[in-house]
Amino acid sequence: NRALSTLDTQIRSTLVAEAANVSDAGAQMLVQNQRRWRDAQRVMCGIADPAAEPTPEQQRCLEERFRARAQDVATTVQEVGAYTFQRMELVEALPVTDAQIASTGLGDDAPPAVVREISFPRIDGQQTPQIQRFNELVAQQPQYQLGDGVNEIVDYQIAYAGPDIISVRFNVSEDQLGSAHPNNSFRAVTVMMDEGRPLTENDVFKPDSGWQNFITRRAVADITQQFREEGFTPPERDVRETAIKPHLWLITERGLVILFPPYSFGPYALGGAEVTIPWRDLAPYLNPAAVAPIRPSA
Repeated sequence: NRALSTLDTQIRSTLVAEAANVSDAGAQMLVQNQRRWRDAQRVMCGIADPAAEPTPEQQRCLEERFRARAQDVATTVQEVGAYTFQRMELVEALPVTDAQIASTGLGDDAPPAVVREISFPRIDGQQTPQIQRFNELVAQQPQYQLGDGVNEIVDYQIAYAGPDIISVRFNVSEDQLGSAHPNNSFRAVTVMMDEGRPLTENDVFKPDSGWQNFITRRAVADITQQFREEGFTPPERDVRETAIKPHLWLITERGLVILFPPYSFGPYALGGAEVTIPWRDLAPYLNPAAVAPIRPSA
C-alpha cells in the first residue's frame, strides 16, 4: 500500500537519524522496538492473519497508527542534562477471543485486541555501575498477561536529570475488558546516581524537622484550591498518607512535586492531582547535605 509504504519509510528514516545519537547497542534496541511495534499494529487493527488483505476500515486504522508513529519516533532519543536517554518499548497485542467477548457482554463493541504499550527510559552510552543500576530501577515490567484481558499502557516524562539525581514520572493506565473506565494512576522513580538507589525521605528532609506536617498542610490547601469549584476539601489524613511517600515525589528544578493518584484523597470522579512546593518554601526542613536542585547551594 502506497500510503503505508510512505509512512513506513518516513518512520525508518527518522529512526536512522535517531540511531546516530546512540551506541550500536542502543541502535539495535531501536530496531527491536520498531519490529515489535509493527507486529502489534496489525493485531490492534483487527488483522489476525498476517497474509490477509486489510479491509478499508483496517487500512485506515493502520494509516492512523503509522502516522502517529511517524511523529512519535522523533523523540525516541532525548538529550537531557549530560545524559542520552532512549525510549525502550514493550509493545504487544493479542486478538480478543470469543470467550472474552461473551464474558464481558461487549458484543460488537469489543475491541479487536488486548494491548500492551509500556515505555521507559534507558541511559545509553558507557554502562557504568551507576547507569546500569538506574536502567534497572526505571525498567517497567508488565503487571498482567495479555490473556488476562487488561490493556496496559505506561509512558513517562523525565522531570529532572542532573549529575547526582534523576527523577522520572510514570503515567499508568490499566483497562480491563468490559470495565466502566480505565484505572489511571502515576508514580515516580527518583534515583540517587552516586549510590544507584531510590530516593529516600532523608535525602530531602532533616529528620524530626516536622516536614511531614508542613507538606501535608500545603497539599491540603493546594488541592482545596484546585477543586474549589466542586467545593471539595480533602481529608487531611488521606493527604498525609500520600504526601509523605517518596515514590510519589518528583524532584524538579523548581521544587518538590507530590503526585496524588486517583482515589488517594477522594472519589475517582475527581481524578488525581499534583502539588508543587518550591524549594525556597521548604528550606527550613531540607537536609543541609541534600544535592542540587534540592539544595542549590550544595
